[in-house]
Amino acid sequence: MASTKTNIFASFAGQFWTAILGIIFVPVYLRYIGVESYGLIGIFLSLQTFLNQLDFGISPTLSREMARLSVSKDNAQEMHDLRRTLQVPNLLSAITILIILCSLSPLIARYWVQPKELTITTITQAFLLISFTTAIQFLSGFNAGGLIGLQKQVLLNSINAACGAARSIGAWLVLAFVSPTIQAFLWWQLLIVIVQTILTSVAFRKSIFRSEEKGRFRKDLLHKVWRFAAGMSITGILALAVTQTDKVILSRMLNLEQFGYYSLAITISSMAMGMIVGSVSNVIYPKLASFVSIGDENALIDFYHRGCQLMSLFLIPTSVVLAFFSYPVVLLWTRNDAIATNTHVLLTLVVIGAALNGLIVLPHNLQMAYSWTRLGIYLLIVAILLLMPLMISGVYLYGAVGGISGWIVYNAVIGTLMVLIMHGRLLKGEQWRWFFGDVLPAILAAVFLNSIAYYVFSDYLLKWSSTLRVFVLGTIAFLTLSVTALSLSSIRSTALKRVFGYE
Repeated sequence: MASTKTNIFASFAGQFWTAILGIIFVPVYLRYIGVESYGLIGIFLSLQTFLNQLDFGISPTLSREMARLSVSKDNAQEMHDLRRTLQVPNLLSAITILIILCSLSPLIARYWVQPKELTITTITQAFLLISFTTAIQFLSGFNAGGLIGLQKQVLLNSINAACGAARSIGAWLVLAFVSPTIQAFLWWQLLIVIVQTILTSVAFRKSIFRSEEKGRFRKDLLHKVWRFAAGMSITGILALAVTQTDKVILSRMLNLEQFGYYSLAITISSMAMGMIVGSVSNVIYPKLASFVSIGDENALIDFYHRGCQLMSLFLIPTSVVLAFFSYPVVLLWTRNDAIATNTHVLLTLVVIGAALNGLIVLPHNLQMAYSWTRLGIYLLIVAILLLMPLMISGVYLYGAVGGISGWIVYNAVIGTLMVLIMHGRLLKGEQWRWFFGDVLPAILAAVFLNSIAYYVFSDYLLKWSSTLRVFVLGTIAFLTLSVTALSLSSIRSTALKRVFGYE
């Protein structure tokens, strides 16, 4: 099994490659299909996120169980049986999603969106193509969950990197030389998703320990994991009710062009923040489950805090730099002043909310490693009752800015409550080390440095050439990463030991 360091590097490399492709090609796509079509994709992605909960917690359950079983080759047959058993509800869910999305496509095209230039026919065709892509991606996500649980990050990210390159470069060629339309773009996405699903399926099957018999469907395995899967499913549905409502409301209240700016801010945040959260979580979570499985609490505590500090090391500097310098970043990326003007405030707010959300991912992963799903469910119910009215009111009163502000409040309040309550039961007393050792020093260091940098450079960045702006922003990002690293005990200790030979 690859080492944790190798897995983290592979995960970061894969996510970074995906982000680079987005940075390069999203502006290209915007030039060919326009902001309105991009807003169309954003609307359907939000709906897709809702319907993905028809997974019923199968993928995270598969990941956890594969991590638990992979500690011994004696579990080989059960691993194959589990794969075959959970494939059945996964396939049924994919078919259900396809039927629902195809049925909703004409209705959404005619009665929900507010197009300026796109025709109802074009919108309907686009939604139908995304319906098939979503259903097939659902199957690919199942295989990815299994590979993550087996800690096959190198293999998974190699497949994702190759398919990502084919998806991005191929889409550009299709738009440039075949047809500059949203339909052509989506046909190519569908083709690559099919290829990716086949590759991940083969990789998952080959990565499981060999067994004498083929995997078979077993009802007893479903009975064994259904409680955890149900808890994960309920948690996901409640979380979506909190985090996606603003997007649904905005897609109705705003025209497609305005929603396109909002979708662009989400895209930039997802490429940067999602890359970090996904990379760290996908590696740390299976290891947490392994430590819980063997009952080594001391090793679990040490690994948990090192993982949380690793998350802070990359997540906090990225979010702080993007929040302070959102306008020059968007302008550099799109080279369009109108897009930058309409997007940068949204981006600042989105990355703050995404950072708060990302910081509590590993504490949430710890709960999942212990199969404790009730806490998340209870807190999300509280959030719906108390914070949902705030979010909805914000959207109606202040549009996208109000909706995102409500999301920030949600993440701050619920995240704090979750960590405090969780550590009253799991790894008791470690909440203060999490707050004052794993998170707060990094926030203070990054914000302090960027406050100075913003005061010094904000008036000059827009006057300088693109090359100089890239250099200055890159330098600020590097310095922010450096001071953040020095503020975190485990990162600082490791760095001092490697460089100077002492802690």
